[in-house]
Amino acid sequence: MDAFDPRAAIISQIGYTKFIEGQDVSTVSVLDDYSDALYLPLYLPGEARTGQLPTLPFIEVKLMTSPHTTMNVAGDKKLQEAYLDFDIMYANVDKVTPSTFGTSVTNELCDLIFINKCLVSTCTYMEVVNAGREIFEGVDEKQVVFHRIVEVYAMNYK
Repeated sequence: MDAFDPRAAIISQIGYTKFIEGQDVSTVSVLDDYSDALYLPLYLPGEARTGQLPTLPFIEVKLMTSPHTTMNVAGDKKLQEAYLDFDIMYANVDKVTPSTFGTSVTNELCDLIFINKCLVSTCTYMEVVNAGREIFEGVDEKQVVFHRIVEVYAMNYK
């Protein structure tokens, strides 16, 4: 049984390609406090966690669980599911107010998931199941990293 991991296909479908930090990456764009476009790269954990963290803000797309269910006695029809966390990581810096920025990015992600819910090549359907979880992490005594978690459910019949 192949594991169901739709992250790369979802990132490719909802992201806008930009050249950032020397490479082409899929991004989500939002407006900062001065109405300038800010592009948040979408990374898989292996891309974001190698060595030093990428420049904030960015979004890390994590596969949380991927259950499957056999749909018939012969075992040739399966329902594959995946629960993903879109971890929006940002800091309290110039042009970004934490109380509103996380909400802006969350709203944009929810819109992109809704618009593309049936268009991702490896998914039959996807939807946002939770868009409100927040976590705060102290990187050092000078900086706090804010996390806003958007949980997405994806499914596919195989």
